[in-house]
Amino acid sequence: MDPAQLVVPFLVAFAVTFTLTPFVRRLAPKLGLVDMPNPRRINTVPMPTGGGLAVFVGFVAASVSAGIPHILPTISAAAVVTLVGVIDDRVGLKPGRKFLGQLMAVLIYVIWGTRIEFVSNPFGGMFYLGYLSFPVTVLWVLSLINLMNFIDGLDGLAVGITLIAAVTLLSLAWDLGRIEAAVLSAVLVGVSAGFLPFNFNPAKLYLGDAGAMLLGFLLAVVSTEGALKGAATIGLSVPIMIFALPIVDTVCAIVRRVQNGVPFYQADQGHFHHRMLKLGLSQRQVVFVAYLLSSLSACAALFTARHSWAAYILVPLIAVSFLYGSARVGMIQVPSSKIERRL
Repeated sequence: MDPAQLVVPFLVAFAVTFTLTPFVRRLAPKLGLVDMPNPRRINTVPMPTGGGLAVFVGFVAASVSAGIPHILPTISAAAVVTLVGVIDDRVGLKPGRKFLGQLMAVLIYVIWGTRIEFVSNPFGGMFYLGYLSFPVTVLWVLSLINLMNFIDGLDGLAVGITLIAAVTLLSLAWDLGRIEAAVLSAVLVGVSAGFLPFNFNPAKLYLGDAGAMLLGFLLAVVSTEGALKGAATIGLSVPIMIFALPIVDTVCAIVRRVQNGVPFYQADQGHFHHRMLKLGLSQRQVVFVAYLLSSLSACAALFTARHSWAAYILVPLIAVSFLYGSARVGMIQVPSSKIERRL
């Protein structure tokens, strides 16, 4: 694989996103894309949102210029995801309508794009999904769209996690010789790096639901093309470790809301970033902690991809560590006596 095949898409994605973001920032208030303060928000002043528009244009420009084969279903689905997000940022969609919009986008991608056709068997060989390929791929893509949307609560948080995950997926795709996945990863690295300077604390422009859902969708596409369709040694454990922090944050949110007797989709202030802020950390400190945790789990994923036996050690270790930490900071409700007895 020629490194130049990755450098040009990265540069195009970075340049277009970086150049377009200030324009979107000025345009956002005219379109009514403003994130107003409320009890659930961190921001105390109105903030322009809709940064996903710049990310989308950067992604399309880089993908088309790179000549990625069969990219139209991905672009079409990405356009629907972005449109649904923009509408939500503008008027606030009800959860059911928002989900239907996400599902429409995912079906476009899965029907005409790529599917997860097999996953590795930890005891050797592979599990071919057959007819389950369709629902498994739909579930995977929908999950990542919402994982990134849920964790997007602080300046630079979702974009930085995406950047770390995209670099990890790029490394995996390179090792596996999957050029299309590698190019898509390079594009995702580029748009993330191009937007992050404007989104890092203090942010000048928010991603909005449009941007967070789009990044989640693109991560799902890249992981489907790369890690989940790679060699037999690449199983679900690798992408799960790459996205460990948003997965744990979302699982804890669902458990917490069930415990509180409210719908699982109802927003609250118990997410990772909320709890860390309540412990006294600044926004930047919380984001750096998230970057550190994501980097550690990404390194574990890369090690597991090269040494499949490590999955039996690292997956349980990361799961237990993250869930224990979540309980300690109050992301899930666990009787304090049970925690104290384990200390």
